Amino acid sequence: MPIGRSREPIGCYDGRRYKELKHLPACAALALASLSSGAPPDHAPAELLGLWRGTSQCTDRVAAPACNDEEVVYTFTAGATPGPVRWKADKIVDGRREPMGDALDTTWDPNDACWKAEFTNTRVHVVWCFTVRAGELAGTARLLPGKQTVRRVDARRVTSAPGGPSR
Repeated sequence: MPIGRSREPIGCYDGRRYKELKHLPACAALALASLSSGAPPDHAPAELLGLWRGTSQCTDRVAAPACNDEEVVYTFTAGATPGPVRWKADKIVDGRREPMGDALDTTWDPNDACWKAEFTNTRVHVVWCFTVRAGELAGTARLLPGKQTVRRVDARRVTSAPGGPSR
């Protein structure tokens, strides 16, 4: 047998059976379909927009000793330009919403596969990372530069957009 030649026929597997090279159009269609189905889902801002209610739990009290577990209400609105989403965070104290500071911009980060926002002041530098799946918001807050996870967020969508219909 010449070098570089194999006894195995060249082809592709469609999940049920092997198709030889003579079925090249079917193999090409199968390859294209598998590429498109393996592509990341669309992460348009709409997936994040709305009102969310849940908890923000402390996960590392050594790295963040002043941390307190909180009931939270997050409002995500369209940013000033296409792409970013504006995040306003409130906590519930004595049954009332209290703002936790200025709103932050979140943007989709394909490398970390999450909606990211950074917060910096004179005491702390934190990166927030949020994901949305089936009406649930999950998130973490990591301190920089050490990347310790100091908060874990779990929330449910209340409305699809501020003032929008309940889900």
